[in-house]
Amino acid sequence: MKVKKWHLVLIGLLILTSLSVFAQTKKLRDIGRYRFCPFEAGTPTPDMMKVIAEKYAADIKRGFEVAGNPELYLPFMDRIRQSAFTERELPVGGKMLWMIFRSQGQVKVVHDLEWAGQEPLAVLAFSIQEGDKKYEVIIPKACGNIALEKVEAAAPAEGQEPSQPALQEKPEERYDISRAKIYQEFADLINEVDLYCSFSMWEEEIPELKIIGAEREYEKTMFSDGDVIYLNKGKGGSVEPGQIFWVLEIRNEIPGYGPLAFGRGRARVQFVDDAMAVAVVERSCDAIRSGYYLVPFEEREGMTGKDLGYDVLPVEAEGVKGSLVYVQSNLRQIASNHWALIDLGAEQGIQVGQQMILYRRVREDLPVQILGNCIVTDVKSNTSTIKILSCRDVLHKGDLVMERPPR
Repeated sequence: MKVKKWHLVLIGLLILTSLSVFAQTKKLRDIGRYRFCPFEAGTPTPDMMKVIAEKYAADIKRGFEVAGNPELYLPFMDRIRQSAFTERELPVGGKMLWMIFRSQGQVKVVHDLEWAGQEPLAVLAFSIQEGDKKYEVIIPKACGNIALEKVEAAAPAEGQEPSQPALQEKPEERYDISRAKIYQEFADLINEVDLYCSFSMWEEEIPELKIIGAEREYEKTMFSDGDVIYLNKGKGGSVEPGQIFWVLEIRNEIPGYGPLAFGRGRARVQFVDDAMAVAVVERSCDAIRSGYYLVPFEEREGMTGKDLGYDVLPVEAEGVKGSLVYVQSNLRQIASNHWALIDLGAEQGIQVGQQMILYRRVREDLPVQILGNCIVTDVKSNTSTIKILSCRDVLHKGDLVMERPPR
């Protein structure tokens, strides 16, 4: 009997020890390795807010859901659109309840963190009041991750009963609802992210200049803003200090079409010797790895305008027609702000900035199903990259695209 009691005591001690280990606050000493919304150092804050609202909305929604606070998504996006934030610092020792980050392309959340860096962490802070609680959400400038710093009891507004039922609240009074892009007079139809972070067919010779290593390759294989990388050519390859290169991942993705080039960021050369060069990553769209290629960076123009929408008759219009042969990240389905590749290009008269109708043929004897509107962001000989501007249903590889019918 005594032996059994002793065993129970040991088991109890083991459980308590395990709980204390798992409940231990995680020390965050470095930041920027796993970045949720990658930005170049020094990017103006309004530009950051714009990119977050346009490109990362779906990922942010997913992150809040995984973190266990889905109710914060709408008010947080409202603060983002209004740039309603304060700039401050999270002191060393400051705690965070959770942080949304990205690893291997997946949205993930880590709970119970403490900033243990050598200096205070510069952050953008967003105060959100939901019901009787006030949430302080922060975005560290160095990584674009989203973290919940604290939750406090919120004092009711003057003249408001503390226990006002949630059903009595009117959402349109609580949030400044922005009009959807399709109803705005002007919007950024093609932005910097579309130009340098998407993909297109690669019709040229494979570049000779590529990444052969990195300063911190002993501890990681994926590199981002601020990381030092090494290139396989130097003065002998016409590489000079100060040159800016576009970093590309080139791989065969679509049988019968040739290689696809994926924009991964840009790098600036710092030092050159006869046989190699040293560069620093200035702006990364995604993880940069050894073996990626570099080509001279060229500025490209975006486009501002109006989403023409998809209010057209359910018939195939005159003009060229094609299909989606590749969709972003090989996803099973895509929607607004995703990219896709179509089998129409310059030889078929397609031009950058052209808006086209997306549709699906359900049966040969029935009208076609109109799905949405897209814009051409890059044109090659027989393929083009498109961005989905608006849609009424998800899109799949194999769905169809046609020129807009005349009004």
